[in-house]
Amino acid sequence: MKIEDDSKFKLLTGVTKKNFNELMEILQPEYDKAHKNGSNAGIGVGSRLVLALTYWREYRAMRQMAFDYELAVSTVCDNIHWIEDVLGNNNKFNFGTIKEEIEKLKKEGIDVKNIIVDVEEQPIERPIENQEKHYSGKKKRHTTKNQIIIDEGTTKIINIYNSIATTHDFQMIKDSNIITPLNELGISGKFDSGYQGIQKELEQASIPYKKSKYHKLTAEEKEFNKNLSSQRVKIEHTNRTIKIFRIMKETYRNHQRRYDTKLKIMCTIYNMNLN
Repeated sequence: MKIEDDSKFKLLTGVTKKNFNELMEILQPEYDKAHKNGSNAGIGVGSRLVLALTYWREYRAMRQMAFDYELAVSTVCDNIHWIEDVLGNNNKFNFGTIKEEIEKLKKEGIDVKNIIVDVEEQPIERPIENQEKHYSGKKKRHTTKNQIIIDEGTTKIINIYNSIATTHDFQMIKDSNIITPLNELGISGKFDSGYQGIQKELEQASIPYKKSKYHKLTAEEKEFNKNLSSQRVKIEHTNRTIKIFRIMKETYRNHQRRYDTKLKIMCTIYNMNLN
C-alpha cells in the first residue's frame, strides 16, 4: 500500500502513517520470533496489519476480504487473530487501574482534574445461551455495554469496562472500582442522568437535575444542565471517533470472548491518534 497523503491513509486504515509504523514496531519482533527457525512465514507482517485494520475499519465478511485479496478465508481469519493476540498481549494496549493510568499521565505532565464517564451499547447477534442477560430493554435487542472514561482536558481514554446488557450504568461504575481512587485523588466526575445517586459515592460528582411531576426545573437548574451537557459532549465525540472502526458500531458478529481485546485495541488506537 503506497499512499503519500496521510489523511487518505488514515481514511482507509483508521490510523496515521506514524501510528502504523508504531504498530509495526510492536508486531515485527513477534513475527520474527515466530519464524526464526525457518517455518512458513505466510504473508508479511505489514500485509497482516493492513488486513486487520481494513477488517476493523470496514467490518466486511471475511469471505469477501478473502476474495478481494485472493487468500483463503482461514488465512484471513488466522492473520487477523494473530494481530489481535499480539497487540492484546502488549502492555501498550492494556489499560491499568484508573489510578495507574492517571499516574502515567502525570509523568507526561498531564494533571487530570476532571473525568467524563459514558456508557455505550453495541448490538450483538442473539446469543445461544443466557439470552435474557444480553437483552437490552432500552434498545429492544441484544447488546453489550461499554463504559468509557476520558480525561476532560486531553479527551484521552483512561479506563474502559465491558459488561452485559442488563447491568445498570451505576452498577458498572461500582464494578469497575474507580470511585475510591477518584475520591483519594480528589478528581471530579461528570455523568449523565443515568447515574442518579453517584453523589453519595463520589465526593465531586456532577449530574443533571431531573424534573419530576412535583418539581419543575428552575432557570438555574436548566442553565446547569445546559453547561454540563456542553462539557460532556467531548465523550460523545470520543465515542463517534472509536466508531470509525465499524466493528465497534455495527452488530458484533464475532465470538464474545474476543470482544474485550478488540475494544482495548480500538481505544488504544484512538489514544495514539490523539498524539
